[in-house]
Amino acid sequence: MKKIIALLIVFIMICSLFACSKDDTKGTTAPDVSQGSANGGDEMVDHSASANVFGFFSDGVEPSSRKTYDVVWAYMRPQPTMQNIHDAMVEMAPVLNINIIDYCANNDIDAMIQNIEVFADQGVDGFAILIDTTASLRIKEVLDGTGVPYVGILNPVRDSNGSNLVPVVGLDSYKGGSIMMQWLCEHYKDYWGEVDPAKIGLLGFTVSTHPDFNTRYLGALDKFNELMPVNAGVFEADGSVGRLDDQTGYDLAAATFAAHPEVEYWLVAGVFENYAAATARVVEANHMEDRVLIADVAGDILPAAWDSGYEGCWAACVSIPSLEYAIPSLCGLVSLINGTTTPDLLWSSIRNPNDVRTFFSMELTLLTKDTYKEHFARVRREAGLG
Repeated sequence: MKKIIALLIVFIMICSLFACSKDDTKGTTAPDVSQGSANGGDEMVDHSASANVFGFFSDGVEPSSRKTYDVVWAYMRPQPTMQNIHDAMVEMAPVLNINIIDYCANNDIDAMIQNIEVFADQGVDGFAILIDTTASLRIKEVLDGTGVPYVGILNPVRDSNGSNLVPVVGLDSYKGGSIMMQWLCEHYKDYWGEVDPAKIGLLGFTVSTHPDFNTRYLGALDKFNELMPVNAGVFEADGSVGRLDDQTGYDLAAATFAAHPEVEYWLVAGVFENYAAATARVVEANHMEDRVLIADVAGDILPAAWDSGYEGCWAACVSIPSLEYAIPSLCGLVSLINGTTTPDLLWSSIRNPNDVRTFFSMELTLLTKDTYKEHFARVRREAGLG
């Protein structure tokens, strides 16, 4: 019961942070449009090539020497990760001399597009934006039409050949899924002892309408088949049947467990952390803690639960602290606004040769309750936050 209460407290705290409103468009001031090239017209260099492991770099322009830039953080729907990225950007704002304007479209593509144009007309300096996969090319066209610099977060924009078309900060989804599953396969004995792998099944969440989540699952599935070729079966639960919320994850996990009583032990690949959290609640409600082990990709809810004393079967996450989204995206965006780089030049030294623009792949680290605090502290130090 203590574990369930700890998780519920975290859910309530996170959900209370959701505040998305179009009123965020008020009070935006027009920028100084005389930006030019900060290096006096000399040939530009790839300053981003000097970025540290978390993507922090300086483009040679002292932030305090210029005006404060207005940067819009725009995203489609209210989720803990979106709020946490906002909070991380606000932390980074004094370091880079920027002002963060938060905008959530509340699942309305048309509102997102309309407000991109509204913000641009009001004179914002740049967009850090999660470009929704359901209308990515359309949103890119509108962003390009504004002439305002932008950097994507999480979702690439790909053409029919699979080439990424915009500068974007995200994660290697396949690698994340693989790391998650490798930890599960290597550590289940720490929790269950010497268990026959033939008794272990995999509950693998998929989201068939979301390429990123689906790729995480494929990475996990391939690693499971590699490390545990003899098993009790793979059982997929497609989260596209409902909303990307806790209730959908709860219903899918509960139905899968109930339908397969023959499976004695379960490894759970949480490609979406809300589903992992919901599965942990199902496990505890049905007193299955001694035969289920959960890991996920993303790192907002579980560390918060650890802070509240949680010690349940949801035991690890491939973490992407919110600062890891904020650091490279804002450094890159400021350099674009300063005129010291271009979309073509930004992160060009690490670009996939098949891409038109660079997908900046964030560092992926598997965290447990014993390691997460030091990792988060390291990210803060590398971001210049002490």
